[in-house]
Amino acid sequence: MPRLKIALIDDDLDRAEYIKKSLIEHDFEVVACLIIDHLNMFHLQQLNADVILLDMDHPHRDIIENCVSQFDLPTVLFTKNSHKDTIKNAIQAGVTAYIVDGIDPTKLESILEISIEQFKIHKKLLKDLTESKNKLSDRKDVEKAKVLLMQLHHLTEDLAFQLLRKNAMSHRITIGEMARRLLDAQQLLHNQLKD
Repeated sequence: MPRLKIALIDDDLDRAEYIKKSLIEHDFEVVACLIIDHLNMFHLQQLNADVILLDMDHPHRDIIENCVSQFDLPTVLFTKNSHKDTIKNAIQAGVTAYIVDGIDPTKLESILEISIEQFKIHKKLLKDLTESKNKLSDRKDVEKAKVLLMQLHHLTEDLAFQLLRKNAMSHRITIGEMARRLLDAQQLLHNQLKD
């Protein structure tokens, strides 16, 4: 199995160097060792990291959100802070795993693997949710466009749908996009006639 590529982000330089050495000794590949103050100057995408290991004494939601959104990688937070609100804020900010303990390199591989799998599942759920919302939106727009065609051209529901589908195919777009174009054109015409 290939070694996991870790980007280590810490709020303490001396501790970060110590952890980096320990990780390397335990056969982890540390592709970056960054201090939180320098995050904006650095792009982890260039390093091809598998996971972010975030070590913070005092986790702040804005810093965690910055890491999660900027790098879009599984993020494991190690801290000594076990306050419920801090844990809740970290999870809401997108941390994949919250570990209230020191970093034990002998247990780390399992923690990172679980975190990576959790991250993949979360990303798939978000993708599925977005697709479902888009399908629902398409359905609503198709229904509105069918009603518009039926009213304007005295078509049956089936003929209105066939007309939408035929035009979508000829323009090589989805039927939902065709419906939105028709509705937008109708709204534009309606606004022009009002003025």
